[in-house]
Amino acid sequence: MGRFFHWFSCRAFPIMFVFTTVTTGELMNKIAALVSIALFAWGGAAHAEAPARTKVVESIEINAAPDAVWNLIKDFGDAKWIPAVEGATVNNVGDKLVRVLTLKKGGEIKEELKEADAATKTLKYRSHDDPDCKVFPTKSYSAAISVTPVGASSKVEWMSAAYPCFINHNPPPGQDMPAAIEAMTTLSKDALANLKVLAEKP
Repeated sequence: MGRFFHWFSCRAFPIMFVFTTVTTGELMNKIAALVSIALFAWGGAAHAEAPARTKVVESIEINAAPDAVWNLIKDFGDAKWIPAVEGATVNNVGDKLVRVLTLKKGGEIKEELKEADAATKTLKYRSHDDPDCKVFPTKSYSAAISVTPVGASSKVEWMSAAYPCFINHNPPPGQDMPAAIEAMTTLSKDALANLKVLAEKP
């Protein structure tokens, strides 16, 4: 035999304790039930966590030498090869090089350079300030663009990653993870397609 207590509360009543006398078998059953409830609650909480950061990878093969392709993208302040961009300005903000991209559809995106490595032909950058959700529905956006040789030609890979613009539950339309993935995919895919056209011009 053993003593086991239950507790419960609600807005109308303070916490109450009820003591009952139970057998050892009943006590074990009650403990098992409470453990099951706790595991269920933990599983629900884990399921309801904020979405993870998602990656999008796009690539294209270009019939041009890697050096020629790299020359088109290496200048962080020159983003005219990206179709969505109307213009760009570059400023030093503290020890960071920050560019402000003005978009053709309206709005701005601020990004800071992380690395421009001519040896590996890799350009890495990330958002300096999170953009307006209506402009580019992401948070903590980052990208790495690399050029590698494929025979006499080149392969360009654009890997981007971000959280959705709205990271809590029940996001408004256009601010969820699918919207972030679509925005990143469209940006990189269109830019790579245009880069191919520019690099392969006679």
